[in-house]
Amino acid sequence: MEADEKEARWRTIATALRNDIIEGRYTPGSPLPSEITLAEQFSVSRPTVRDAIKNLVLEGLVNVIRGRGTFVRPLPERQVILITNQERPDVAAPGYHPDIVRYGWDLGLRDQEPPFFSDRTQANRDLAIALGVRLGHSLIHRESLWTFENHAKVEIHSYANADMIPDWDDQKRNAQYRKRPKFLYQTLAREHGPMEWMTLVMARMPSDNERIRLNMQVGDALLIIRRHMVDRHGRRIEVTDVKAPANQFEIAYALEVADDPNALFTREEMAENGITLVI
Repeated sequence: MEADEKEARWRTIATALRNDIIEGRYTPGSPLPSEITLAEQFSVSRPTVRDAIKNLVLEGLVNVIRGRGTFVRPLPERQVILITNQERPDVAAPGYHPDIVRYGWDLGLRDQEPPFFSDRTQANRDLAIALGVRLGHSLIHRESLWTFENHAKVEIHSYANADMIPDWDDQKRNAQYRKRPKFLYQTLAREHGPMEWMTLVMARMPSDNERIRLNMQVGDALLIIRRHMVDRHGRRIEVTDVKAPANQFEIAYALEVADDPNALFTREEMAENGITLVI
């Protein structure tokens, strides 16, 4: 009973502070009252206050700076990822790099790992379901990490059913897949098309590796945009995952934000609407 009462007390404190932050009583960058002040205000012990603060840290609302106190986290400027209804770019293709540079992106971790990576892998449970293949089925995996000019990062993964790309290991053919940004999608559409597209948006907490690669803090949620390429028989040919910090990116749909949903956004229009990536 005593443990339950203690938990209820720290939850009460966390709820009160959370509401104060959301309603703007504590603005981004401002300090929360000290542990001693909060303990006196709520008639609890300092360890109970610490439990409440730990919960707010995990939620991504505050940071604790040793020797200084607890501060409301600043709200980063959010960039927009546009889900298009026009021609879908193969954002995992190395040949797409000149296009992303024009919109303020660059390849991340140039000095630490290859900027683009591709290999064969086996379908885990998640990918087996996503692509409608058996567990352990051979897949073509392409990966890259992008960095925006404000230091925000996105991680790109593409997984394709290897049965649909039998010439992947051919050296000359593989060079075309790498150099020409539309070549892989055009080849798949020619041999298995016409293609249809399905895009899902989800969020979850990141793994330790994802959090480190994307410079995320504890408590930040991970935004995942998963786009499926589906052939005329309903078979899922390829899936592209875009992973980004949810506190730095949001999504928009071209059908909803464009005056003419059949027109392409110009670079100027993208800049005006804060759009930094089209998928």
